[in-house]
Amino acid sequence: MDYETEEQQVEALKKWWKENGSLVIAGVVLGAAIIVGWRFYMDYKKTHAETASAMYHNVTSQITANKNLNEIEVQVNDLMAEYSDTPYATLSALMLAKKQLSAGDLVKAQQQLEWVIKNTKQAELQFIARLRLARILMASDKLDDASKLIDIDYPESFAALFEELKGDLYVAQGMLDQARVAYDKAILGSDGQASKWLKLKRDDLGASNKTEPSA
Repeated sequence: MDYETEEQQVEALKKWWKENGSLVIAGVVLGAAIIVGWRFYMDYKKTHAETASAMYHNVTSQITANKNLNEIEVQVNDLMAEYSDTPYATLSALMLAKKQLSAGDLVKAQQQLEWVIKNTKQAELQFIARLRLARILMASDKLDDASKLIDIDYPESFAALFEELKGDLYVAQGMLDQARVAYDKAILGSDGQASKWLKLKRDDLGASNKTEPSA
């Protein structure tokens, strides 16, 4: 719309501001609040991660120094409760589980690993936890549970580890032909880096007892 005089323009502006001024102010306030909120969130995330990192390094130092296990458990539990969204909680839980396993506490070690599998956002750490937990279940003679735990899709980088463990489970179940196949896959997936222990386990099984069908 064209205005003939400056007064008309001023009056039109006043009218527009009266009708829309509150929305403009609200938009400005909202925009400022979003900026402040975003900065606060980023500062919180940084502080949150730095605190978790410091706690993780403290746990690492105490485990290395072979400090009291109960005190370490308290710190790791705090990490798991308050910082489960960080990789530091997962790494601490894995270290604690290893320490608990060395101390012969299979129940607590199992609990730590189950927490990792359920909560970690790092796929590789979940695969590691599954392998370790499956070995604990296997040691507890829970072979079916162990088999179900590792019956998943996994990346090629973990193939050798999963297949070797499958071979161990098959041996424990008396399924030697399946164990041979699993060990062979593990050796093949090792890219020439198969351990002597893996090769020895495979050699101990010898050739398959299945007779080849005649031509």
